[in-house]
Amino acid sequence: MKRIVLSAVLSIGSVAVFYGQEQKIDLNSGTFEVKRCDRVYEEKGIITYTGGCEIIFRHAGKPTKTVFLKKNEKLVVQGKHAAIVPTDVVSDIRIEGIELTARKKNFSEIEIKQEALQNIQSFSIGDVLQQLPGQFIQPFDNTQFKNIVFRTASGTSVASNSTLLSGDEAGNKAFGVQVMVNDIALSNNENMQSYNSAYSSPFGVNFSTSGKSGTLTPSQPNFGVDLREIPTENIERIEVIQGIPDAKYGDLTSGLIKVETFAKRSPLRLDASIREGTYQLGLTRGFALKNNQALSVSAGYMNSITDPRTSLIGYDRINTNVLWGISTTNIKNKLSFSFSQNTSNGKKDPDDLTGVVINSNNKSFAISNNFKYTIRGTGRKVFNTVGADVGLNYSTQFTERRYFLNQGSRPYGNALDNSVYYASYTPPSYENQTFVDGKPVNVYFNVNADGVYTSSRKWVHMYSVGFNFRYGDNLGKGKYGTAGQFSTIATAGGTANGVRDYNYQDNVLATSQYAFYIQDNVFKRFSNKHTLRTNLGLRYDIQNGRSTISPRINTSYQIKDFTLRAGLGLTSKAPSLNQLYTGPRYFDILLGDYRLPGYYTVGIMQTVVTPGDNSELTPSKSWKTEIGIDYKLPFATFNLTGYYNKLFDGFSTISVAKMMDKAKVEVSAEGTHIPTFEIVGTEKFYYLQNRIINGYESSDAGLEMMVSFKKIKALNLITGFNASYVKTKSKKNEGIPSIIAPAIPDPDFQYGLYNDTHTEATMARASFSFDYHLPSSGLIIGLRTDHFLIDKRLTSGNDIYPIGYIDPQLNTVMIPDGERNNPIYQNLFRKPSEESLSGLGNKTLHNIHLRVTKDFLSGFRISVYVNNVFNLKAYNEYGTAYTNFTPTSFGANVSYKF
Repeated sequence: MKRIVLSAVLSIGSVAVFYGQEQKIDLNSGTFEVKRCDRVYEEKGIITYTGGCEIIFRHAGKPTKTVFLKKNEKLVVQGKHAAIVPTDVVSDIRIEGIELTARKKNFSEIEIKQEALQNIQSFSIGDVLQQLPGQFIQPFDNTQFKNIVFRTASGTSVASNSTLLSGDEAGNKAFGVQVMVNDIALSNNENMQSYNSAYSSPFGVNFSTSGKSGTLTPSQPNFGVDLREIPTENIERIEVIQGIPDAKYGDLTSGLIKVETFAKRSPLRLDASIREGTYQLGLTRGFALKNNQALSVSAGYMNSITDPRTSLIGYDRINTNVLWGISTTNIKNKLSFSFSQNTSNGKKDPDDLTGVVINSNNKSFAISNNFKYTIRGTGRKVFNTVGADVGLNYSTQFTERRYFLNQGSRPYGNALDNSVYYASYTPPSYENQTFVDGKPVNVYFNVNADGVYTSSRKWVHMYSVGFNFRYGDNLGKGKYGTAGQFSTIATAGGTANGVRDYNYQDNVLATSQYAFYIQDNVFKRFSNKHTLRTNLGLRYDIQNGRSTISPRINTSYQIKDFTLRAGLGLTSKAPSLNQLYTGPRYFDILLGDYRLPGYYTVGIMQTVVTPGDNSELTPSKSWKTEIGIDYKLPFATFNLTGYYNKLFDGFSTISVAKMMDKAKVEVSAEGTHIPTFEIVGTEKFYYLQNRIINGYESSDAGLEMMVSFKKIKALNLITGFNASYVKTKSKKNEGIPSIIAPAIPDPDFQYGLYNDTHTEATMARASFSFDYHLPSSGLIIGLRTDHFLIDKRLTSGNDIYPIGYIDPQLNTVMIPDGERNNPIYQNLFRKPSEESLSGLGNKTLHNIHLRVTKDFLSGFRISVYVNNVFNLKAYNEYGTAYTNFTPTSFGANVSYKF
């Protein structure tokens, strides 16, 4: 019986032939297993393996034998015949049978292999993911953090001058994307580099600055992993699951990005890339060690400047990685150590005295290990393999913001408890400084056991059970800086949300997540040659003490060249430390400001403190459903997927009405002596404060299509197509109204309650790829087209009439539907606003990008590319520039293999 384990998805390549110097292999008397190949491709029933393959032969009654393919050998398999044959490839840099674009797999998985990574000339995995349906070649700017959303029309308005994903709608989607490297979760949950999280939205952008030289936005808390921080030098493949993941994977609501690296023998390769003020240098080398061991080393440096003429806005990345691996018949192990440093610098414009300076320096140390043990021996075994994955990451993050203020001496609050006191004053002019020192640490651990059971009716069950554990904390010094930062008060009677120092190490508690899961992957081939695949999973999460049971199922039924797919599953995402621990909220009110030039400056301040932490936050959740078909035609493979995703318990903010006893003070002043004060009574004072809650919901319904055409040999042309359509509806929960004080004070109504606005966004995009691929000459000429077909965003208008009110005792009173226009509430009526529409309108836009890649037998590979090759200008129907449309840009990549 023949058994072949593939290390990658089969791809189209040149027809294999048998040579006279072949080493024949008898497949009838034993089994063999093929692993760790650089390339695997198939055509007309012939499978070819090349590039350092490990071949394990097993024969009954004989010891297991392992053979490694040499550099000039390949394994060719056709039916029951196989042979190791020499290859005529002179240099292993020669481009052979490859995958140049992303490919669909069994269910929701889309795989991007190494050659597609190199073909795209990527600076990070964020560039690689632009191949996915619904994505596009984006305007290039590496000085702003990069995140991604899947299967949604969420995002900033196209009329905006920034393409950053922010706000509750897109923020919840980006926050729910999980990134894993070698099955170790990368976490941004412990990032707390925020200066006003006690008052702002959970998805507000922090430490951002814009100017004539560009925009700088360092890595952000609450938005998931910054994709700029993950280089592509040593990546073998990327798998993206936009639908329902296996039960093994948790702490996500939007999608899963799985990155795999391998330790293997490979020649020394040097890479250099340049594009729009950004250059990158990379080095990789793989060593074959004794006893089935290998060592891979990679290092890289990237420098990005928005405007090379000034160098005021810049981003630097340094990354190193060492990966050691061993693979025997019983043990497989990968040990990885990495160090990275990411620096964002925003210098002051010499012509702008009040300009903002931002510096952010993040250093990260990570170690991880993947272990798998195969249980040998005769007899039936409950589990065939056991494995463990463990990862530890420790980072130091330091962010500073500085700018010059010349606004005169102003009072500010600095009390840490409820009190009335003499306020401090700022200097007349000074440099305002804010610092955030974070030291996030996270630990990930997974242990699992896998087994295979085949019933008497040939139902194959590949089952696994496992346990996840996550631990996260922040040991940094926290927020500190110039007294009075962002909270000075200009005149008596004024108020401010005060800012105080906040130490993370003393005030932030560690979070933990536990999960147990069981998975059964069922396979059955029926007598009519129909095939059934079903992945059944159940996951039980305990996230910060909150439990969630997540059932998941993916299934497919194949009838010859036609496959029907369906899936359903629940996923959950725990809140971040930055959402849980915001620190107390301080409300400062200036009761009096008394100044006698040359003698005294006295301010009387009252501070009210409200606990600010949000320990009651629960995980957000998402029900994900999809149904799809795959059809294999003689000339192409067609994939169509329909999906509906429902996010609930998402993170948002609510305004809370507060009432304080404002002190009445009597001030005594004699001559030039400093005035004294006495509290003689109190009066009611009302104000609003924000709080982070679970109160957002969103739905995404759409279609996604991928078409992979077979290579047209006469033209050496490989063609691909993908398209997506999605409609997104988002709003706060019904119980979270807008709270607004009436324009005309009314003793009966302290605040009016109104329905919150909601949005509906519709998006449709398509993309073609045409790759002229000439293997014998090592040449690829690629043409990529992006088509923006629909981009509409509708925001509801304000209601005139209130749905309720808050009385002077802070009681909430709801108004019945038929009474909301009653004249007794006329002081609560507000001016209406019309629905606003943004996007492309009825216009469509199209962009074209060109890539040319050529390798030489000497070891050189050169790539050049032009985005927006025809220098098209993009404006929507309303005459506004369409910011999603990438302008013309040039880039190049040179690599050399020794």
